Amino acid sequence: MEKRWLNWWTIFNTMSSAVNKLSAIVLHTLKYRDSSLLAYTYTDLFGRQTYVVNGVRCEKNKTGMACFQPLTLLEVVAYHNPKTDLQRMKEYRLSVPLQGLSFDVHKNAMALFMGEVVYKTVREHEPNDPLFDFLHRSVLELNDIQTGASNYHLYFLAQLASYLGYAPGNDYRPELTYFDIPTGEFTPIRPKHELFFDAQQTALFGQLLDSNPAALSDINLNHRQRNVFVDNMLKFYNYHFDTLSPVRSWTVLSEVFS
Repeated sequence: MEKRWLNWWTIFNTMSSAVNKLSAIVLHTLKYRDSSLLAYTYTDLFGRQTYVVNGVRCEKNKTGMACFQPLTLLEVVAYHNPKTDLQRMKEYRLSVPLQGLSFDVHKNAMALFMGEVVYKTVREHEPNDPLFDFLHRSVLELNDIQTGASNYHLYFLAQLASYLGYAPGNDYRPELTYFDIPTGEFTPIRPKHELFFDAQQTALFGQLLDSNPAALSDINLNHRQRNVFVDNMLKFYNYHFDTLSPVRSWTVLSEVFS
């Protein structure tokens, strides 16, 4: 009965859907039934989308799972039914081979972390060209970066805020020694609550907001400083997105860099 229901669901979904070609960035996946997968993605045409990918986990499909690692860039042909949140992927292929990501354990851990943050913060099913372009560009930058790579996830967290509508309300200046999370502003006055960045972390936030990937090698940080900054940024995001906590991949990334 369950298999028959799935077949009828597939037929109905296909008949009610339009076929679209689109670009997708893989954020997260879950196993689905015996050989399929649920792929949570961010797309150029439809924003955040969830796809059923049939047969990707079967033994005959030797390369399918490689296409669904975090931050993989795909070209997709998919059925889209506006009446359901669960779509069906018909065809998929790698858009850009990510050799730098595939064979680097540190970058792999970063991709897992970055994908989870986006997965837990972006919910809209409408196209957002600036956000898609930023995410697509970030994947390529992470793949290609050599020097300063250990700071890339910090840079990503700092930059992502503006694309989600939560950029700091004012520009950083050295005399503004604190970043107040609830107000979203740099301030010279220490907040009376505990949701703020201290002077060192505030300066780092301002530096990352005004930086670029080529300059990340000039930012000298130790393991603890990176961890404190990520913890602060996750507090900042969690203040605005109650679905963010906990980010489980942060534990993995922290251990990889320890």
